[in-house]
Amino acid sequence: MAVAAVVSPSAHLQTTVTHRSPRVPEFSKDEVADHCEIHSCWIIVCDKVYDVTNFTREHPGGLDVIMEYGGRDATVAFMDKGHSNDAWIVLSDYYIGELVKKDRINK
Repeated sequence: MAVAAVVSPSAHLQTTVTHRSPRVPEFSKDEVADHCEIHSCWIIVCDKVYDVTNFTREHPGGLDVIMEYGGRDATVAFMDKGHSNDAWIVLSDYYIGELVKKDRINK
């Protein structure tokens, strides 16, 4: 005959493990600036860092447009161009982290 164990809710709460989300990598502007070549191209948009190396040749506006902002903040250029929601979704695929707080525009 099988015996069922009864566990009280308080016992369950005591054994619950708290899972923390992994820390988001943070990069300084100087670190981003090191990635301004065709073989390693990072940009900053709205204080977020994106590795767009694998997108540079696919960019509808051309390689030169992205390379102009490689290693730098491309927020104004990206926003002024009026990119579509689809462009924002594509950009999100290349997200690798955030700027460190001291380098953020929106602190």
